[in-house]
Amino acid sequence: MEWWMILILIFVALLASFLTGMPIAFAFMAINIVGLIWVTGGLKGLSLLSGSVFESVSGFELIAIPMFFLLGEVLFHSGVVSMVMDAVDKWIGHLRARLLLVSLGAGTALATLSGAGIADTALIGSTLYPEMEKRNYDRKLALGTITSSGLLAALIPPSALAVLLASIAEKSAGRILLGGVFPGLMIAGLYTIFVLVMVRLNPKLAPAYDSASVRLVEKLWATVKLTPLLLIIFAVMGFILLGIATPSEAAATGALAAIVVTAMYRRLNGRVLLKALDGVVRITGMILLIIAGAKAFSQLLALSGASREFFNFITSLDMDPFWILVAIQATVLLLGLFMDSVAIMLVAVPIVDPVVVGLGWDPTWFYVLFLINMTIGLESPPFGLALFVLKGVVPHVPLMDIFKAQIPFIAMDVFAMLLVMIFPAIVTWLPSKVF
Repeated sequence: MEWWMILILIFVALLASFLTGMPIAFAFMAINIVGLIWVTGGLKGLSLLSGSVFESVSGFELIAIPMFFLLGEVLFHSGVVSMVMDAVDKWIGHLRARLLLVSLGAGTALATLSGAGIADTALIGSTLYPEMEKRNYDRKLALGTITSSGLLAALIPPSALAVLLASIAEKSAGRILLGGVFPGLMIAGLYTIFVLVMVRLNPKLAPAYDSASVRLVEKLWATVKLTPLLLIIFAVMGFILLGIATPSEAAATGALAAIVVTAMYRRLNGRVLLKALDGVVRITGMILLIIAGAKAFSQLLALSGASREFFNFITSLDMDPFWILVAIQATVLLLGLFMDSVAIMLVAVPIVDPVVVGLGWDPTWFYVLFLINMTIGLESPPFGLALFVLKGVVPHVPLMDIFKAQIPFIAMDVFAMLLVMIFPAIVTWLPSKVF
């Protein structure tokens, strides 16, 4: 059978599995089992599964995933993150579009503390949207800003999605984490400029309203109260930048710092720890199953010869590598309209990774681009997970309004991705200085 027919057959089988509602990890494992039996002509292919599963989930670098989630879960369940939003709110003051700017500021700040962007979207939406609605903010601008604010955590470290991508691609998690810093801040800046310009052109989008003035002393005190949170940032990014710890070790020190800081605020108790640990076990178990399925899927593609032939096909094209890159990202962007971001990683990474190596692209640069693409997938109709999470916290808002609200923010993310394509140093400069 031709290699392209094998790829089509595998993708159709995967899509059919997803449509049944089967969990992603189980869908991939089922395809892997059937595919290995088919490719190897018998049950002997299944002997590869046990070894690949153990190898894929026993790597030390994967400790970063549960540790980053533990860090975020402790801060969320203890209510410490609400202090961040309160401080940002006090500093924004009487500016027009105040609540929109609070959303963006809180999203950026929370991104440096939590690797869970979807959780940030839910928190910001449930906290700020009712007030925006009460103040007659434009619904679409408010919804789009909230969704995108939360998703900044997918790029700005610590990012659990970045660690998962690095594990699937078998690349340096530290480089990809650091590579996402400037693109994440750049995208936050684009959102802020967009909001300010839109409100300047049409003040009705964010009506002015009287609010209690906040004295400078109150602003400074709200900021001083956040000082212990710097311990968490230093325990993660500081340790990585100074070479004290690897990303996996820094994730563990960050989780420990989050527990210590929560205790300092006197918000640590048995209920908080129990909820945090329950969430970590559930999420980590799912992710490890997904990683195991990804490893076996890579072996299936290698044994079938599809990945090798796809690489030969791409490299034989008489095209500039830049346009090959554009074609790959456009394909991933299209997949993001219909598939979950984790599923896209599992499908695409084993196929494109040989192309990245063969064409000599910087893997950190390419996979940060891939990460931006994953962020767009999370906010893209009709199946963007962040859109449904926001719908869950604002159930009275029509889903179509949430879809429409995200269009200009998706356009800004695509623009940011093009900038990173043209200027790779946006990604590569920081990792090159540190490593």
